[in-house]
Amino acid sequence: MLKRLRVKVLIIEDDQQIIDTVSLVLRLVWPDVALFSTPYGKKGIELVERHMPDSILLDLGLPDIDGYEVLKQIRAFTSIPVIVITVRDEEISLIKAFEMNADDYLIKPFRQMELIARLKSAMKKRSFFEEDLTISCNNIHYGSSINEVYIGNIKRELTSTEGRLLYHLLKKAGKIITKVELAEMIWGEFIPGSSENIKNYICRLRKKIEDDPNNPKIIVSRRGIGYTIPLSRNFT
Repeated sequence: MLKRLRVKVLIIEDDQQIIDTVSLVLRLVWPDVALFSTPYGKKGIELVERHMPDSILLDLGLPDIDGYEVLKQIRAFTSIPVIVITVRDEEISLIKAFEMNADDYLIKPFRQMELIARLKSAMKKRSFFEEDLTISCNNIHYGSSINEVYIGNIKRELTSTEGRLLYHLLKKAGKIITKVELAEMIWGEFIPGSSENIKNYICRLRKKIEDDPNNPKIIVSRRGIGYTIPLSRNFT
C-alpha cells in the first residue's frame, strides 16, 4: 500500500504562542498536515527552497528581515500560496501585500477555524492553476495563468484570489451569485466574516479591471443579493 503524502505547511512567525496554537488546531482538525516553523525570515526562505511546502503562513514583523522582503524573495522562485498573518490592519499594509502577490491576508487575532478554511483554500490553488483557462465572456479572457486577465487587448494583473473570484463570476455570467456562494467557491466553506471579505475582494478587483470602480460595468452589484457579470457587453 502506498503511503499517503502529508501536506506541508511552513509558518514563518516569531510568536511561539501563535505557532503552538496553530499546531494544536491542525492536529485536532487536519491531522494530515505537517507543520514546521522558524522565527526568522532568512531561514524561512531557505526552508521554502529546501522543502517546497504546500502553503506558507508569513508574519510581517520578524526579528531579522521585514516580512515583505521575505515575500518578495519567495515570489522570485515560487508561486506557493502565501497567507500573511499580522497585527497590521492598515489598508496600505494589506494593499502592499497583495501587490506583492500574497494569496491572503489575516489580521491577528484571527479565528482558528477561519485560518483552517483559508489554508484549505490555498491548498486547492495549485490544482486550480492546472484548470482550463480558455473561459471567455464578452471580451474578457484569461492569459497563461489565473493571475492575468485581458479586458479586450489590455492585460490586468490579479492576485490568485482575485483571479479565482473573477473566474467563478465569468463561469456563471448572466446569473447572480451570492456572497455566501462566492465564499464557498473561494474558501471551500462559508465562515463568519466571509461576506465582508468577499466585498473587500470585489472592491480591489474593480479597481484593477473597471474603468470607473465607483460606477462598475463589469461586476455589477445586486443590492442585498450578490454580484453578476452581465452578458452581451463589451468592455474596453
